[in-house]
Order: sequence, then C-alpha cells, then structure tokens
Amino acid sequence: MNIDEIVANFDRDGYVLLPQAICPEELAVLQEDSAHVIEEGYEGKEPESDYFFDALPDTGEVVFHRVQYVFPKAKNNSFIKLLAHPLVLQVVQRLLGDDFICEAEAFVFKVPGNGKEVPVHCDGDPSQPDVMEMVFNVDYYLDDATPENGCLLAAPGSHKLNLSGEEVRAQGFDYPGLIELPVKAGDVLFHNVKLVHGSRRNSANSLRRTLYYAFHSLSAAARQGEPRSEGSYLRPGQTVPQSWIDDRLQLMMHAIDLRKESSYGRDEVSFPYQPPAGYDVTWPSADETMNYRPALGYSKYY
Repeated sequence: MNIDEIVANFDRDGYVLLPQAICPEELAVLQEDSAHVIEEGYEGKEPESDYFFDALPDTGEVVFHRVQYVFPKAKNNSFIKLLAHPLVLQVVQRLLGDDFICEAEAFVFKVPGNGKEVPVHCDGDPSQPDVMEMVFNVDYYLDDATPENGCLLAAPGSHKLNLSGEEVRAQGFDYPGLIELPVKAGDVLFHNVKLVHGSRRNSANSLRRTLYYAFHSLSAAARQGEPRSEGSYLRPGQTVPQSWIDDRLQLMMHAIDLRKESSYGRDEVSFPYQPPAGYDVTWPSADETMNYRPALGYSKYY
C-alpha cells in the first residue's frame, strides 16, 4: 500500500496494518529489550507505579501485564529508536499534520497460559468527536498475535459511531461486528482510540508482546483548550506544562539521531522532522542529557 491507501483504510476502518514494517534485526533487539523489561518488573524495579500487576477477575490470580513510560527501560535504547521509524512517522504526519506529538508509550504483554484480557472498550469523550478523531495508537508487535494468545478484536468502522465507553462496555465481547485481527511479529498496526476494541485472555503457551505509542496533534488539543491549560485531551483535568511539550518534541529529534547510529537505521532515509511552528525547541546535541521519561501521570488502564 502507498501512503494514500494507508490513510484511506485507516479512515474507513479505524485501523490499518503495515505488514513487516519492523525489520528482523530491529525486531530481535526489541525482543531482547522487552524480555529484560519483564524480568526487571518481576524483580521489583522502581518506580513501582510504572509496572502493572493486577488480579484476574475470576480467579484472583495476580498477573503482570503492562509497563508504562518504557523509553528509559530498554537497555539497548531500542524503544526510543523505534519512535523514529521513518514509515511510521510518514503515516503519522499524513494523519495529524506537522504538529504531531508522541504523548505516551507503554509495553503490554500477555504471559503464556494466563495472560490478562483487555475488556472490549473505546476511548475518548463522545462530546468532542472532532478532537478525538485526531488521537491514535501505533501498535508495534514483537510476537505473533493469534486468536489463541489474545490477538486484537476490533469492530471496523466503529470509530465513526461516536459511542460512549459505557455503551461499549455494557456489550463487552458480544459487541456486534467484532473481528479477530491476527498479526505477525514485526507488523505495525495503527488504531483510532475511538475504535471499539479489546482482546481475550492468552490461553496459549506463547508470549504476546506489543509496544503502544500514542500520537496526538497539538492543534487538535488546542481546539479543546490551550494544551498548557487544564482540560486538554493530552491529560484531561491536568495542567500540561511547556517543559513537558518541549521534552516530548526533543525526544523525537533525539530518537532520529539515535536511529541513524543503529545498524538497522544507518542506511534508511531518516524522517525529515521539523518542530511544529510556534514551539521554540532546538535540536539536542549528541552529549545533551535527555528526559527519557516526560511524565504527566496516567489513569489506571485495563
């Protein structure tokens, strides 16, 4: 697919798949780093709040399933380098414009045999459909996702129905039109946060790992209110300081530089990133200390 087809499919269905967008060499490093992150979580790595252990609703068994703010946790810096993937950023730019920002990142996984399900849901506020259309996740698959190990379920086109979370949760896995979306390790999937989606428990003996990077348009956030004030989608009800935005924009520049130095990125044509108009952010030097964890706090996820 070319970029126009990718964008058209995303608009129609609320999701679009980029098969094998991650090359085998990069995938191997991501798998190594993600295995290390899981090990550290079990060992009690700080900050404890970044590592999600939750009880299964039927058995009460506590299962490790999510890690938040992952960039500083990858020993080979593979997660921050992935942020600069040129094809992904080309699509992001077409969908959001030049003022896109990666506003959050997480690592979600389903352990073999008893991985936690994600209840069927949709995100966002139906009272602000124009803003919520401009928010999506990029899902980077580090393992095959199958019906047996809890692949994504989604209802194509449901992102256009302007549904409330309560409406969707009431129907759960019985929501009409849900289909399975099995993918391969190395695939990348974009999904609109308003899409009705979820995933079942992992009943297989295989690990299922996915990195999620959330992208947003600063100008779309401004339509809800100035991003530096309370009430923006970036973090509803919280003040979004200029320093956080600057750190996030500089991380994108830093990621592009790091990717150029990697064995799998040095022969790529890097994404020609420019900071959004109106934001006075300079390109960081090679020896500049970066904030790999620009955090605003977050709600408890599924």
